[in-house]
Amino acid sequence: MAKIPLQKVALYVHYSERERLLSRLQDEEIFHFSDVSKEIKDEYNTHHPAEEAFESHLESLIHRLENAIRFLEPYARKKSFVDNLIERKEPVSLGDFVKIANCIEPGAILIQTETLEQELNQLNQIESNLKAQIEFISPWVNLQYPVEMIKASGEVIYLAGTFPSRYKDILEKSPIGLQIVSDDGKRCYVVVVYLRKDEDNVRQILQEVEFEQVEFHGFTGLPRDILAELQSKLTSVLNEKESIGELIREVSKRFKELLVLRDYYYGIYRRELVDNKGVKTSFSAIYTGYVRKADLPKFEEILKDFPTAYFELLIPEKDEQVPVLIENKRGFKPFEGLVKMYGLPSESDPDPTPLIAPFFILFFGICFGDAAYGVILTILSYLIMRKLKISGGLPLILIMGGIASFIFGLLTGGWFGDFLERANIVSLNHLRKKLMLFDPMQDVLVFFGLTILLGFIQVIVGLFVNGLKKIKEGDILGAISLPFAWIVVLISLLYKFALARRLENPLLDKVSLILIAIPILLMVLFSSWRSRNFIIRIIKGAYNVYNGVGFLGDLLSYVRLMALGLTSSGIAMAINILTLLVWQIPVLGFVLAPIVFIFGHLFSVVINILGSIVHPLRLQYVEFFKQFYDDGGISFDPLGWTGKYTEIVNNIKQEV
Repeated sequence: MAKIPLQKVALYVHYSERERLLSRLQDEEIFHFSDVSKEIKDEYNTHHPAEEAFESHLESLIHRLENAIRFLEPYARKKSFVDNLIERKEPVSLGDFVKIANCIEPGAILIQTETLEQELNQLNQIESNLKAQIEFISPWVNLQYPVEMIKASGEVIYLAGTFPSRYKDILEKSPIGLQIVSDDGKRCYVVVVYLRKDEDNVRQILQEVEFEQVEFHGFTGLPRDILAELQSKLTSVLNEKESIGELIREVSKRFKELLVLRDYYYGIYRRELVDNKGVKTSFSAIYTGYVRKADLPKFEEILKDFPTAYFELLIPEKDEQVPVLIENKRGFKPFEGLVKMYGLPSESDPDPTPLIAPFFILFFGICFGDAAYGVILTILSYLIMRKLKISGGLPLILIMGGIASFIFGLLTGGWFGDFLERANIVSLNHLRKKLMLFDPMQDVLVFFGLTILLGFIQVIVGLFVNGLKKIKEGDILGAISLPFAWIVVLISLLYKFALARRLENPLLDKVSLILIAIPILLMVLFSSWRSRNFIIRIIKGAYNVYNGVGFLGDLLSYVRLMALGLTSSGIAMAINILTLLVWQIPVLGFVLAPIVFIFGHLFSVVINILGSIVHPLRLQYVEFFKQFYDDGGISFDPLGWTGKYTEIVNNIKQEV
């Protein structure tokens, strides 16, 4: 359980050395700043308007840089499908980072970028308007007179409009004068002519055919001339956009500089934020925070370079939320992300990373459940790791899951489902059967029992860890009367229901009954021993016993492993059946069958990855963690230069 011990310290320095010390601590990435108590801030803190103005300026600058990055990114680099799935930081050498940060003023780049963005937005708006006008006028190009003539003139009324094409025959047979300008099969574009005295009857007929009047406001002349003019304007706008695009592509050559500048100024902004967590007078500055205990000698050496700086060790206050740092060995490291998705452990909780790692991989292998699929997943995940040049994370989890799936597939005979058997490859099928322990599609009860047993083991492990946690907190009686008592009861119940009939041992039967009765009595009497009222204590204890019904629901939740495993086998079987059916097609079968087989099973691999991650993860979060784990910890986050867009590839950092 790899929670790194941290030490709370108070840091004192003269106000004149404050900036330099914070900059050095940021370079070393060693100190997690926390808020100084409100009472001390209210009593000693001095108002510094210049610092507040600088912080506001930095916030605005960072926002502008992020907008410029979003605008230029499509022009600066093409992102592959994998890049869209996994956001990778731009590697930058320490020398380049320092050079760009110190030598390039962001103002000029930002003004140029923002001007181009504004011009492009204006052109896009004009282009959109022109296209809308072209779409509006295009159906009327066959009209042989100016659009301004379509209006009421004395006793004769002209109306332009549209109606559904299905009503064309009705209007043509009506007493209304009608000129059909165009018909796209859905709507007719027409000019209607009628006498003013017939307006009431005409309006009624037009209403029945869902006539919609069209107004040509802002247009004059023949529609074909209007269309030609609009298309000319559109061509001009597109040419302007192309010219703007060339300028944007030229500016986008400085995209990497913008990434560095954003992360640099964000680092400065973070420094200002942590500076405000301290207490500053006209002469001194006081900060509190946390350092790794292993880094205390290094921290002390850093302060020797600052004549007015010193520190003292502190004990966290009773209700203070202490930051948490978890670090695990390389094999467990990828699973830290799964823990952080749920929430970091509280100060009293263990790091559950080493506990969920083996269970998650085992459950993934059962859900994925095919030896061939496991090989494919392992190879693909390895290639992704090589492509992205990463050494951990989700691809490494998938490699482990692929290996687990390969092993489980060997034991259950899954090689692209039942392909070896259906294809009647005798030698390979014989070897497959020799390695099999059971067939999931035939021995469903065995598969069911296996998943329940695995769930039982994980629940027992969770209760055991909960007991150790209570002992560490000094609640020995609580540990014995609740989690440890439940462990004894559950194991005894497992014997009674699963083993008693087979062993037929009267002595063990009596012992198991005693091992059920005594822990239940302990739960009733002592699981709520902190309650002073004896009756309330007994009621709460009885309720804790009643809550044991929840263990049945927890165990049944693990049946989802069997369901996912059978689903994976079922999909593979369906693909194999379809492949053999296609194979029987004369001539084309030899071409189509391999295509169906390859793409079908690739689809099955992809679709089953999601379920094989989500459901085992749910079992960790819902069934396992509730036995012992309380999240709510805050991450140990030392002040540093960690950026959103860039990653300094050098390990040694210097002051910027």
